[in-house]
Amino acid sequence: MNYIYDLKTLPEDKTPLSGGKAASLARMLKAGNICVPFGYVLTADAFKDGELLPSASEELHHLIEELPSKYTYAVRSSALNEDSGDASFAGQYETLTDVPQEKIFDAVKEVSASAGNARVTEYTRANLGEAARSGIAVVIQRFVKPEMAGVLFTSDVISGRDDHLVGNFVHGEGEKLVSGVENAEEFRIDALHYAYEGPSDMKPYAKKLSQYCKAIRRSYGVPMDIEWAVSGKKVYILQARPITTLRRLNMDTYEVNGTRSGYKMLTRTNVGEIFMKPVSPMTFSVLEKINDFIGLPEWLDNINGQPYMNISVMCSILVSFGKSRESAFAAIKDLAGNIPEGATVPVSPFDKKTFLKNLKTLLFPKNKCKLSKKEKHELVLNLPDISRQMARTIRGIDTKEELIQYWDGPMMSLLSDGLAAIMKESGTSLLPLFSTRKKIAKVSDEDMANRLCGGCVGVLDCMKPLLLLEDVLSGKLSKDEYVHTCGHRCVDEMELMAPRPYEDPAFPDDLIEQHRQSGVDLHKMQQEQQVAFEAALAEFKSRYPSKKKWIDKKIAKFVHANTFREYMRSLGVWLFSTFREFLLQAGKLTGLNNDVFMLTMTEILDLLRGQDDPTGKIEARKANFLRYQEYPSFPSLILGRFDPDAWVSDPNRRSDYFWDEAATSEALSASDVKGFPGAAGTITGTVKVITDLSRIDEVKKGDILVTVATNIGWTLVFPRVSAIVTDIGAPLSHAAIVAREFGIPAVVGCGNATTVLKTGDVVTVDGARGTVTKIS
Repeated sequence: MNYIYDLKTLPEDKTPLSGGKAASLARMLKAGNICVPFGYVLTADAFKDGELLPSASEELHHLIEELPSKYTYAVRSSALNEDSGDASFAGQYETLTDVPQEKIFDAVKEVSASAGNARVTEYTRANLGEAARSGIAVVIQRFVKPEMAGVLFTSDVISGRDDHLVGNFVHGEGEKLVSGVENAEEFRIDALHYAYEGPSDMKPYAKKLSQYCKAIRRSYGVPMDIEWAVSGKKVYILQARPITTLRRLNMDTYEVNGTRSGYKMLTRTNVGEIFMKPVSPMTFSVLEKINDFIGLPEWLDNINGQPYMNISVMCSILVSFGKSRESAFAAIKDLAGNIPEGATVPVSPFDKKTFLKNLKTLLFPKNKCKLSKKEKHELVLNLPDISRQMARTIRGIDTKEELIQYWDGPMMSLLSDGLAAIMKESGTSLLPLFSTRKKIAKVSDEDMANRLCGGCVGVLDCMKPLLLLEDVLSGKLSKDEYVHTCGHRCVDEMELMAPRPYEDPAFPDDLIEQHRQSGVDLHKMQQEQQVAFEAALAEFKSRYPSKKKWIDKKIAKFVHANTFREYMRSLGVWLFSTFREFLLQAGKLTGLNNDVFMLTMTEILDLLRGQDDPTGKIEARKANFLRYQEYPSFPSLILGRFDPDAWVSDPNRRSDYFWDEAATSEALSASDVKGFPGAAGTITGTVKVITDLSRIDEVKKGDILVTVATNIGWTLVFPRVSAIVTDIGAPLSHAAIVAREFGIPAVVGCGNATTVLKTGDVVTVDGARGTVTKIS
């Protein structure tokens, strides 16, 4: 057949012609674990100018003859723009139920003709605009005569909360519910720990319905609006579509707001120092791939291009394995930062079976890396050189065909083998980052823990762009060697669109001259911290002689964890730099140039293969990406639905947190600021608020730097300042690590420092206590 397909075996290439409803039914039937009445779809190309083509008419007559006459059927619209994330078209097209076999042909014609009615035309214009695609497919499906029928939402359609499934139903056909002829009965099902609340006649079917609906939610990855029925004491799913009011992303235009898809807690701690500006559509697409790769939906979330880490997802994992909400949050508090008093972390249903399956695939892939343990270790050590060589090769490729071949071959090999090698090297080596300070404090006190965890790690990769400048000035290192070691590191190093320092022929002349004029001796600063650490270590061993070997082991593991973490981050930047080289060449060969970063990774690969042309999406995406650059940094922590424009227009907005259930717009008092202890030391000085690295020349020697966050691009200013205070961060953040090694007092993760403090304020920074006290 050319126009009619069994929904259970609908070919992928026919899905675009089958409409939203048929595609959704096919998806559920193929899953095999959801009870859906069997059916067929007559594709949209069977119609021309509203009339059924003769060949399609012949196929339809043949199908009708083959259908079992013991059943009646539902003949339903499946328009190409129906039941999508943009618009549901609920009730706009015609649906005919309980149709006997001999009347199916006429019913198909009636349903297809409804595509031209006035209400469809007006609904389309209002929701999708004049340019919306048209066309209608028709579903012919076994009709189940319901004893009761209804709708269930996997999330609250207003708040997005998904800890309960919310539904309503009527006795008989669901049309009574849609049309409002009969008042519906309501029910709720606890999605975390099954419990039913509602009328007793629905209770026998609630558990099976909840199983089906949660499976559908997992399959689609978005909140769902699901139509169902009970017939013959059996639960059937009749339709499933995304809840249009809870749409997180429109990739066609790059409109993204993670708080629209559910009630969740998001934080910029840690992720905010990696991505300090809105990310491009290309970088966003790679972050989405990372979510898929590790099996954590929306773990790296986003609002108007600004990345966030989804705390709710992380807590939901731990709760699914038996932890309480409180203990789950306590386990990740160093990553998340502080939360408002009275707030709790929203937890959602989490499919731990699927997660463990994905984790097993991640750790033990079918296409197993063939490298030996020694070869993996060598790959990790040689990855910078391999990346440089690949960049040179990519620049020499002059056809799209060669470039995609290089992607499918060497680059995919580097990605798969490189990730396998890095994971093998990682093991449990990073755990001391989270536990060492607490373990030392438990034996001694917080002060001793701070003293021992500072000045001990030596030269980390994130410190090299600063420390090695002195080696260039002293002649120990050539400029070329400096570029070779540090030329890939910069403030926006994980943004694929951002140029790398090594791309600038003049790099690093300006940096060398600035450091020459500063007169700062960085090696001396670091050596002083090393001496202080050795004194603290001797004092600890004197006070606790039985713990001498214990503390040596703890410090050694802590040093290794810090060194390894920063080296792995540097390797990650090399990988991203290699991908950037590929994209630059793809932009050159396709004529897109820098507009290549307005596409997704999948789209550029398809374009190079000649499979699809996504360039029509570039202008809309670019307009939104440029608009996103104009927004200030959003709050460090967000709980609930967040409207960026409403927040920006609020004169009393807070930058530390936003909670949609609290009066967070109350004016902040210009008083003390609190955060995490970053690096010990107390200093009184004058505040300089800088929120963009382009203004870094305004910082004078001795200023107290107050900023949103720092990363490796900001390291060069550290020697000038007497203390560092950040809105975003935690004890493991970049500002805290580097400040500790140079002996610069730091308070991180304050949330509101850039709002409360003003340039010129005189404050006392106590890095050990995590406080900033305003003096005048």
